Amino acid sequence: MAATKGNKKNEVHEAPLKGTWISVGVVGVVILLTYLLLYGLFMSRL
Repeated sequence: MAATKGNKKNEVHEAPLKGTWISVGVVGVVILLTYLLLYGLFMSRL
């Protein structure tokens, strides 16, 4: 019974880890786009 619990735990753990990397990627892209937008607005004012 302990072995099956361990297997289920590992299976459940893999999916959130993938989701975590997707979230990190999305946050990174949003930060990058915000930076480029602000940089573009700043350069257009000069």
